[in-house]
Amino acid sequence: MIVSTAHIDDLPGVFAVEKSAFSKPERWSKQSWAAELEQVNRLVLISREADEIEAVACFSVLGDTAELLRIAVHPDRRQRGIARRLVGIGKEWAEAAGADRMLLEVRHDNDAALAMYQTTGFEPIAKRRDYYGPQRDAVVMECRLPKRDLMQHGRWIA
Repeated sequence: MIVSTAHIDDLPGVFAVEKSAFSKPERWSKQSWAAELEQVNRLVLISREADEIEAVACFSVLGDTAELLRIAVHPDRRQRGIARRLVGIGKEWAEAAGADRMLLEVRHDNDAALAMYQTTGFEPIAKRRDYYGPQRDAVVMECRLPKRDLMQHGRWIA
């Protein structure tokens, strides 16, 4: 597994993972992914295996709050720790960008995702009714990011 930052040339592979991971009503469009790849305050990570994109994750930071906007893993590649690894790298990026917390929304009945997020430090903090459609609520989850100690031996460090 090789993790790297996605570029616009990766769009076909990113969208192929999106199509494999989500049903049409919940799927992001190719144009949405292209916009995410071009945003300044975004990190789009991809995981490759044998030159094929197997997973993608999209993060944003605004001020002291980061957000995990999307994560998709090809169904044939699930249960291998890929999502956990992408989340971990995204959290490190957000912390380095100055965020002290990360938020996400996940469908209330997505037990596998809920469990994975909890193992990576996220806790439920709210519910959004009908967020994904009628009777398809979202659970809002939060993970506190560690504050960096910017002083060492009485000196500021970067």
